This record gives sequence, C-alpha cells and structure tokens, in this order.
Amino acid sequence: MTRKELQKISLQYRTLASQMLKINSQKEMYCIQQFFDFINETTFLMSYIEECITEEYDFKSIFEEKEWRCILDLPSNQKELISYGFQLIKYILDGPKQLIGLCVGYTSSNKFSDNIEAFMRKSIEPFVVAVRTYIELNFIDADDANANIDNTDKNVFLSYCQKDKDIADSIDEKIGMLIEGKATLSRDIRDVEYHESFKKFMQSIEKHDYVISIISDNYLKSRNCMYEMLEVVKDSNFSQRLLFIILTNEDAKYYKVVPIQDIGADVYSVSGQAKYLKFWSQVDKKLDSEIEEIGNSIYAINQIKEKKIIQKILLDLPDFLEFLRDNKGLSLTEHLEKGFADMISFMEL
Repeated sequence: MTRKELQKISLQYRTLASQMLKINSQKEMYCIQQFFDFINETTFLMSYIEECITEEYDFKSIFEEKEWRCILDLPSNQKELISYGFQLIKYILDGPKQLIGLCVGYTSSNKFSDNIEAFMRKSIEPFVVAVRTYIELNFIDADDANANIDNTDKNVFLSYCQKDKDIADSIDEKIGMLIEGKATLSRDIRDVEYHESFKKFMQSIEKHDYVISIISDNYLKSRNCMYEMLEVVKDSNFSQRLLFIILTNEDAKYYKVVPIQDIGADVYSVSGQAKYLKFWSQVDKKLDSEIEEIGNSIYAINQIKEKKIIQKILLDLPDFLEFLRDNKGLSLTEHLEKGFADMISFMEL
C-alpha cells in the first residue's frame, strides 16, 4: 500500500475516532457505528484485526461479573488489546443497549455524561491508539518512492490569537510562498465563509497534517486558542505534527502598532507556567460564581458548558506547557533569520 493510500486512511480514521471518543450520551451512538463501519469496510485494517483475534470474549458475562467502581481489565499485549477492543465495540453495537448501563462506575461523578466520557477514554481509546499506531508504522515502512506524491496533499493549520494577527499575517505570507505547490496553509480569515462556524473550523485541526502555533502570552490566555490546542494534544503523537513559534518581547517590533503589554510567552520557568495555570483557575472560579448566582442549572447551561471546556484546558495545559519547555522553540526573529528552514525541514517540504 502506498503512502498516499495510507495517508487517506489515517485521515479518515483520526477524524471518526476523535468524533467517537467525544460522545457523552446515548443519542451519539451513531458515532460509534460510523467508526466501526469504517474499520469493517477498510480491508487494510480488517485484515490486521482478524489476524489479532485469537480469542473470543464473552462481554455479556464480563459486564455481569464486573463489580461497581471497577473498570475493564484491558490486555497489555498490542494484538490482544486490538482483539479485545474490537470485540468490545462490536458488543456495544450488537442489539439495543443503554450505553450508560455499561459505563456506570467509571468515575465518582453521578452524571451519566461523565461516566460515558470516562468509559470511552479508559476502555475504548486504548484500542483506538493501538490501531492508529499500526497505521503509522505502516506509513513509515511504505515505499519512499511515493513520498513526493504526498507533499501536494499536505495541509498545514495556522493557529494563533487574533491579538497577534500582525504576526500571523507575516508568517502566512512568508511560509505560504515557501510551501506553495507542496502544501496548503489553512487560516480562519481565509477558510471560514460568512455564517460558517468558527468552532467547526477549529475542530478541523484534526484533519491537518501539521499545525503551526504562534505561542504568545495572548495565546496562552485565549479560550479559543486553548480549544484548538486541545484538539491537537489529545493525539498521543501530536509532537510529530506540531510546530511552534515562541514569541518573545523582542518580537513586539513586528506588530504594526507595538503592544503596550508584554507579548512574550513565559513558558520556560516553573513560575511562568504557574502564572497560566492560575489564570485559568481564576476563570474557572468566576464561572462557579456565575453558576451559583444564577441558581438554577437550567438557566446556567451556557456557563456549565463553558466550565467544562475550561476544566479540560486546566487538565491538559500542564502537559502542553511541559512539552513547550522540553522542546524549546525558536522566536519569530530566529525563524526569520533562518528563513523558516527548520519548519520546512520538519514538514519534509
């Protein structure tokens, strides 16, 4: 199988898997069905899964015997995990079942949605990751003679805070010329039509081969930017797709109007990282106060939804900040001096 064929399979797989892993209600069972159907209809995947299935699991008995607050005991072996996960999904879809009946006890929360999310993360996601690893290993081993064909199919997502638009404009222009004919650079102001959803556009980040993030103080305090980044970091192999520019205060000279406040991302010290965690903790506490003041959860539905997003930011931000610190990036000035050579090389363009 060529790299181009594997790339298409990988793109569809990541999109459907991501959609499935987000479900938190019975009405979203169709997402599991779509993912399962895709696997069954993809000979490349099914051939490997059938090779992995050497044991039949009796999930009816497994769930009947499972004690409260206990989770499924997943195999540690890669092939056994794939066999177990595939059969588990098949069991979930085999006949009418209430998903919550399988998921209770996966978290201390009393909310059905939280239990379903925890079940998907702890019982289904390991299977998703195992199959994705198989796809990626085959991509690495694929015939390198087809590598040049893939370049024209690559998509690059430019992630930035609107307050840093001047920087984004400069990068868009310079990198756009360097990758012309080899890849497509996606950006909100160009790729979102009137009345289209910015949220939908941000979720499309999963469909891109690479993400270029302009990391600034504004970026790390932007709800939308953090939402975008969550879409990337939930992929265990996000480091292979993520390129970043760490703005420093020296880079302020590239704005049309030099900002009064610091624009540098303070990510290389423990105290600097703590500053951003404190910021989002304060946002979370403010939402708590608003929910309490409104009183009735029915009327505070928007605040409750927002709090859920902020809590995900708080959960994933430490790992992301640690990644930035351990993989020290270049400032805009340094990238300009090198003609963005490091980025072009990373993307194999």
